[in-house]
Amino acid sequence: MGIWLEYRKHYRSYNTNIRTLLWHYGLWQLGAAMFGLLFPLYLLAGGLDEQVMGGLFALGTFGSAITAIPAGLVADRIGRKRSFIIGACAMVVITVLRASTFNVPFLRLLHFAEGAFVMLFMASYAPFVAENTTAENRVHAFSLGAMGMLGAGILGNMLGGALPRVASKLWPALGEISLFRTTFVLAVLLMAYACVFLWRIVETESEAKTHARSKWVLPAARDLGFLWRYMVCAGFIALGAAHFMPFATPFFRRTFAASPAQLGTLMSLTQMTVLVATAIAPSLAAKWQPVPAIIFTRIISLPLLFGISSVTSFPVAGGLFMLRSAFMQMSLPLETNFFVSHISPQFRATANGINNMVMSGTRAVATYSAGLVITSAGAFSGYPAAIQIMLFCYVLSTFFWWLFFASPRRLKVVTN
Repeated sequence: MGIWLEYRKHYRSYNTNIRTLLWHYGLWQLGAAMFGLLFPLYLLAGGLDEQVMGGLFALGTFGSAITAIPAGLVADRIGRKRSFIIGACAMVVITVLRASTFNVPFLRLLHFAEGAFVMLFMASYAPFVAENTTAENRVHAFSLGAMGMLGAGILGNMLGGALPRVASKLWPALGEISLFRTTFVLAVLLMAYACVFLWRIVETESEAKTHARSKWVLPAARDLGFLWRYMVCAGFIALGAAHFMPFATPFFRRTFAASPAQLGTLMSLTQMTVLVATAIAPSLAAKWQPVPAIIFTRIISLPLLFGISSVTSFPVAGGLFMLRSAFMQMSLPLETNFFVSHISPQFRATANGINNMVMSGTRAVATYSAGLVITSAGAFSGYPAAIQIMLFCYVLSTFFWWLFFASPRRLKVVTN
């Protein structure tokens, strides 16, 4: 009850911009979760294997990587609202096209373009939240955004898993691909409706000053030092996660013969556990401070990862997957707040663009590498190998978080 009252108090303190973005996130994630759950299975049904998928997912993150800094510059020039609207609406169009073809060259182009427009949207996210919140309620804003996405994702995964089964009973003559596309129609409609909320955003005075003088400048030496250390820690997480997370649904499908309904249930339960974990993250950070809380979540997730690669039971592997996701995802709002709190306001968009570029490039290489590892070793050997790579990268990230940030003397918090 205390946590609920705390979040209600902070939500009431937010302006219309933050509330609007939270509603957009929730509706968008409802449709995106439905699409994201079934799209890898849709590709498998169309005869595309994990190596092709790895290349597609890698191109998406590669598109994000090479457009990260330009996206930050464009976002500063045109403003947060326009970058949100252009990025989101373009992603809706691209989603429709992705669901209508199996042409690999065209899919590659679409994934690359999607990565670029995702980055245009995300380039404004952290600066937008920072400009519309105070230091006291900022971490709760990041947590509420994550919780809204997770809550909608729970429902989206449940619908995504159930709707193909319902459609097959209503229209028995439909093939597997047509059943997936039927679900994609509803997903796209939800994502399109979410875009309507973005028109309610109003430019703030601080944002107006930002893009009135927008030009690209390098961060100061202190900012560069912090940024480099942060990217090392986050980079190993990105490198490891991209070796398995994009292939989670094919992993459970091929290894345990899980049905779409089972996968939908698993992903919904996973997001439910992550939702609870994310809700208590600010309280954990207040009690332990952010860095010890982040390191704690990393350490707990390590044996869970090893278990996922070793067990032979779907319920056990699914339970470990849920717990691992909860401990890892609960730290994301803490990391985002930690990042913006230690970068000077005038350099946040630039630093965010550099960080996004490096993270996206790392994920692109890792996703392509994972596709090769899985297909070359075979599904039953390749997936455990990919998970072990992920585990090793998480160990390195945990070590560097301790090495770089455990001592408060090396950190300076920015007050606005």
